[in-house]
Amino acid sequence: MAELVVRAPELDGDLEWLGTDRRPTLRELRGQLVVIDFWTYCCVNCMHVVPVLRRIEERFAGRPVVVLGVHSAKFDAEQDPARIREAMARYEIEHPVLVDREMRTWSAYAVRSWPTIVVVRPDGTIAAIAPGEPDADALARFLDEELARARARGTLAKEPWRAHAPSARREGPLAYPGKVAVGPDGAIAIADGGHHRVLVVDAAGRVTHAIGSGRAGHADGALGEAALDDPQGMAWRSATELFVADARAHAVVRVDLAAGRVETIAGTGELGAEPLVGERDARTTALRSPWDLALDGETLYVAMAGSHQIASIDLARGRVRLVAGTGAESIVDGPFAEATFSQPSGLALVGRRLYVADSETSSVRELDLDAGRVRTVVGRGLFDFGDRDGPREVALLQHCIGIGADGEGRLVVADTYNGKLRRVDARSGEVRTLCAGLSEPAGLAWEAARGGWIVADTNAHRVVRVAADGSRVEPIAIEAAPAPARGREARAEGGPASPSTEWFTRLLRARGGAALAPGKGTIAFDVAAPQGKKLAAGSPVSIALEVSRRSDLLLLDATSLRLESRGGAAQPVEIAVRVTPFDAPAVEAELVARVDAVVCGLDADAAGAVCEPWRAWLRLPVRLAKDGGARVELSAE
Repeated sequence: MAELVVRAPELDGDLEWLGTDRRPTLRELRGQLVVIDFWTYCCVNCMHVVPVLRRIEERFAGRPVVVLGVHSAKFDAEQDPARIREAMARYEIEHPVLVDREMRTWSAYAVRSWPTIVVVRPDGTIAAIAPGEPDADALARFLDEELARARARGTLAKEPWRAHAPSARREGPLAYPGKVAVGPDGAIAIADGGHHRVLVVDAAGRVTHAIGSGRAGHADGALGEAALDDPQGMAWRSATELFVADARAHAVVRVDLAAGRVETIAGTGELGAEPLVGERDARTTALRSPWDLALDGETLYVAMAGSHQIASIDLARGRVRLVAGTGAESIVDGPFAEATFSQPSGLALVGRRLYVADSETSSVRELDLDAGRVRTVVGRGLFDFGDRDGPREVALLQHCIGIGADGEGRLVVADTYNGKLRRVDARSGEVRTLCAGLSEPAGLAWEAARGGWIVADTNAHRVVRVAADGSRVEPIAIEAAPAPARGREARAEGGPASPSTEWFTRLLRARGGAALAPGKGTIAFDVAAPQGKKLAAGSPVSIALEVSRRSDLLLLDATSLRLESRGGAAQPVEIAVRVTPFDAPAVEAELVARVDAVVCGLDADAAGAVCEPWRAWLRLPVRLAKDGGARVELSAE
């Protein structure tokens, strides 16, 4: 098969760059292997890519490999360069980022979903387009192969391209505070996310405890020695016991203030690869970005932003259990087992009803814990957002991250991208603005002693008191906060990864331009062994599936398949899906499939023949159309 050569479009010279004193162009970068990350800062899956790219930058330091970001905003608020600059500082992104106004670069590269990685060879041609969260080892191996090929072809530069990145270091007692929680004795816990720690202050704002050294990472230990990574939601159990959702460490920790210790109660410190299923041991289960907590007796509810689910931890038994959410990113009401969420980021428990700030759908959802059902209080879809008060039918929020209930159980939402607090009537869904003028508020908690709200005003690097009627906003002066340590804890590298021979080098297309109609359907394709190999008969073939575009319309019956190979050059696969109704005549969707199998040489029956593990990533674009059918067959281009 002849190699498909596609030249990378030039980066738009009229657009603004952040984090650099130079305006890179692909012409200037000729000779460099360029990794382009298409992202938007609301997207938790995009945040999962940040540490992968950091590892790539460290691993290839001194070699002609350049990492660039292209910020293609989803929400209106995210188009502001000042907000993007704040996001870069918060997430410690040090490579140059292009402000992709009106998604011009996104369109030029035909990108379809956040996040997407594009690799451009030193000769200016595209090596791969990879939607979804990249596997760090696979990406590194792919880059090694491309470097070797470019060196052999004589297209590789001898020196790396360099640009100066201005310092984004934040001074002051707080940096990007996320969530807040008021304890039974009036103490206020502040998730000082940008400093990778939690501060506990008294009602006057004086620091009584600092939890975490300030070095990003995951490590249990004494209060001032433990490592956290962008801690977020918290829940007090008593005046001396606090639970913390350590978002970027993908763990939940327990803080014993009396003993001065931090210990992990759920998560491994590593990003989980798949949504949560069933019930498991909490300490050995890898989680995906736990973002907020709500405590009900011995049950700790967890908003799993990264897997779009609600989970619970049985504190007495040390078990983590899926409560609701299939793992698909969309907005579907109904029984817990069928409902879907989109980056749940805030929790508020009122009696036996758990309310969720479902950020990517700019909605408030309700879990009836007795009936086992989910309903939407206000909000409509992944791309329905704005700034409008009124009844449920017209009200709009914009990427709400926090939610709380006052002493009478009335809901207030941190409408993050609108910079407001909004009252939301849990029964009618009516929305009314309580106060405005905040800077991406992300968390709030009711302070019963004063009858008002404590609010984390995140991008203003402060915590404020807001009167119950919204009439006053008063900053809390944080005093006696210790200076945080800087840097990151050493990361324990895992063992060698299984061989990866294909990383998004195959794009499958529908035969004859076929499309799927609303309703139940089937997507069929062949998993083809690499050239010169065949699949080992009788060996397992595992396929992990994710809808990378239009997960609100294209729903999977299962996110993974396990088959037995029949041997030979290819293995037929059929995926059961459901397409929800839509208004447009046609919509472009896409799936990503990760395939794990065993392949052998064509002479595998000969003595001494070798078989080995094989992994491949496939892109599966699927057209949805009202006049489509119930089956689509895909084949390689």
